[in-house]
Amino acid sequence: MNSRENVSSWQMAALLFVYTTGSTILYIPSPLLAAAGSGAWLSWFFSGIGGLVLLSSMLYLTRRYPGQSLVECSMQTFGYAMTVVIMLPYLVFALLLSSYIYFSVGFFFTTTMMKETPLYVFNALIALVSAMTARAGMEVIARMFTMVLVILMGSILIVLILGIPYYHFEYLLPVMPHGFKPQLHGVYLVFGFLYGDFVVFAMLFSFIRMQKGTVRIKPIYIAYLCNWIILLFVNLCTLMSLGPMTYEFRYPIYILARMISIQEIVERGESVIGISLLAGSYMKSTITLYALNLTVEKLLKVQDNGIIIYPLALLGFYLSVVSVKQEAAFSEVLLSWPLVTFSASLPVYLLCIVTLLKKRGKGRNGGRADRYRVR
Repeated sequence: MNSRENVSSWQMAALLFVYTTGSTILYIPSPLLAAAGSGAWLSWFFSGIGGLVLLSSMLYLTRRYPGQSLVECSMQTFGYAMTVVIMLPYLVFALLLSSYIYFSVGFFFTTTMMKETPLYVFNALIALVSAMTARAGMEVIARMFTMVLVILMGSILIVLILGIPYYHFEYLLPVMPHGFKPQLHGVYLVFGFLYGDFVVFAMLFSFIRMQKGTVRIKPIYIAYLCNWIILLFVNLCTLMSLGPMTYEFRYPIYILARMISIQEIVERGESVIGISLLAGSYMKSTITLYALNLTVEKLLKVQDNGIIIYPLALLGFYLSVVSVKQEAAFSEVLLSWPLVTFSASLPVYLLCIVTLLKKRGKGRNGGRADRYRVR
């Protein structure tokens, strides 16, 4: 792994799209629809605004401190000791996220397709492959995931198109017997599960190649908008196909793919969803592991880049096997996860506030100096 690697802004945008879209397509619809009901699409709209605030904060730091990661920005602003303290929630978040990704992959396959296979087989496989890919470096990740992205989105779009005969538009009418509280709960869940997770990119935006002395951020916003639109369509399609029963299924789009049957020729589309989940989770776990490794290296000031990737992957695998053993326990984890993501985002917001205050202070001092010169 070369610490001087860099990628284009479009490649980083593709990574952001992959990260926020990959496995989220399978997991988000069920808890969102269970919380917000038929008004889930309203929750999705407002949660996207919250994610935009976090993304804009990270991109602001990227432009203010080009080529520097979140840890380096914090060290420059607060010093080493304070950086270690405020980055601890970020470290815990990234480690837990990687372990939960490993667990979710194993749990999906052992409950849907391969029920006789032990859970640890899938956990170990995804952890090993993710570690090997992260060890190859950011440039390799960007090139490879851009190609995998085409396959992933192609398979998802095929399932959504083939499911058109099963859509009922009347299910989209928002029924809100309890007011807007369920929709606000849905906003909280989506922001915590999806738009809070990409805080890991606060460590990765430093790899964006500068063009004409600045960092291009327009492709990042385009990727974010595309992700928001596609996941909105996924939620709408699952709601139109399954209606009020959507939240009864843990993997609604998997059920939608199973329903597809065209003249007894095109059937068993759930295998396509399984492949998409595996690819999406693999890409998300790789990016998370890379960000976690980079954070630990910067804090420990390790010179040999990538030397601790495999130990971190092993630790994540161990946590995925030990910390969560049942579906009920995993559901309890998901309920508290938005708070974890918010605590991991605190360093970003804190740095933005301090940077803005410093910039304003410099502007005032410069204005005073100009007055004295005139006098």
